[in-house]
This record gives sequence, C-alpha cells and structure tokens, in this order.
Amino acid sequence: MTERINVTQVMEYGRLMGISELMRYTSLGRNTAMELGKNANAIVRMGKRVLYDRQKIDKWIDEQTQDR
Repeated sequence: MTERINVTQVMEYGRLMGISELMRYTSLGRNTAMELGKNANAIVRMGKRVLYDRQKIDKWIDEQTQDR
C-alpha cells in the first residue's frame, strides 16, 4: 500500500527530487516539468534515475520572473 505524502514534507525533504515530486513542486504536467528541468539545467543522473536539483529549479524560476 502506498502512503500519501504531504507536499510540504516533500519540499522540505531534500535537494534532489524525482519527476513526480517536481510535478507537485511546480504544479506542472509531466512533459512541461521535464522541459523545465532541462531548461534549468537541473538534471542529475544517478544510475538509471533522473533527478532534478531543487536549487537550480528555484534559481531558474527566479531568473525568469525577474526578466519580466
């Protein structure tokens, strides 16, 4: 049985996150979240796993909002 995790618990858990965590963190769909991770240069590969660096995601979002 899978256990639901509170979004705030996920956000405070660690620096790297999987695609499902990135989707919840940004409120984006899967493809858009993957594109954001690529654009932010936040992809970290560990073996077969693809993870996303939360700090790079946050920095990229901050840069995008400052441009406008």
